[in-house]
Amino acid sequence: MRRAKKIEGVAALAKNLMQKGAYAISNHAKLRQSERCFTIGDVKNIINTGYHEKKKDEYKDEYADWNYALRGKTLDDEQARVCIAFIEESHFIVITVIRLEV
Repeated sequence: MRRAKKIEGVAALAKNLMQKGAYAISNHAKLRQSERCFTIGDVKNIINTGYHEKKKDEYKDEYADWNYALRGKTLDDEQARVCIAFIEESHFIVITVIRLEV
């Protein structure tokens, strides 16, 4: 089975889709937000201020698709990463959110 092709312009696409409200937060991400003290505002700010960390992208065999990593800042100016997956470049799902040590 062939791997899905990677999407180009990940950060810009995610920002655009977020502004349109074309995203969802997975149950896993909601759990991690709660455990790691992130608000939805933090998640949005990470995406808005973020850049694509290509080296952190992962191909998921079970979904036959890519998870993409965006690194940005929380509302409190802390470094964090959001992992997302696109649905046909028209929506995305937030998979998880991680606070980063600097």
